[in-house]
Amino acid sequence: MVEVKSHGFFKFLAPVYDFGARAAMFGQYERLRQQLLGKIDVRKGRRVLDMASGTGYLAEKMGVVDLVCTDISVHMLKRARAKAKGDFVLADAHRLPFKDGVFDATVSSFAMHEVANPSNVMGEIFRILKPGGKIAVMDVVQQTRFSKKILLEIFHTFVEMRTASYVNISQLKDAFRAADGFNIQLDMFELVALVWGKKKSEDP
Repeated sequence: MVEVKSHGFFKFLAPVYDFGARAAMFGQYERLRQQLLGKIDVRKGRRVLDMASGTGYLAEKMGVVDLVCTDISVHMLKRARAKAKGDFVLADAHRLPFKDGVFDATVSSFAMHEVANPSNVMGEIFRILKPGGKIAVMDVVQQTRFSKKILLEIFHTFVEMRTASYVNISQLKDAFRAADGFNIQLDMFELVALVWGKKKSEDP
């Protein structure tokens, strides 16, 4: 098993995470989840990684795939295992314990603001994808307009308890250099970005 360091508060967060997530998304929980999963073609036979799966927020909707969930918290993984069938791996997103090019798709929801080096994590996601493999990532992002900065500050204070570090759109776009195209959709007052694409095919 890969040695990982987990924040202790996940032990206490795991039992209330689902309730908190629904409250924080202002009734958009199900819609956002379905939109994200719609970008990776969830169907039987596809090997899919749910990176930083938490309590199985996405995993419980991917029953037909060959699913692998990773998280840095064993307490979160226990919750996810109760919701979905698949492999559940305790792992640091900066060092995913998988060979190159073994997944058909990777999905990640509201995880990038928890990692120390988002660019490194995105590189790992592209590394483990097969050529042509699909990727979809959703998270709260940095804001440039003053009014949106205020909204983000409110979210940061009252939802994330000032523990998060948000990526910006430029970082995500740079990470998608390994992809064919960069697709982005902004939601929830433009605080949330959904980005998706597919890994470039290998040269013939």
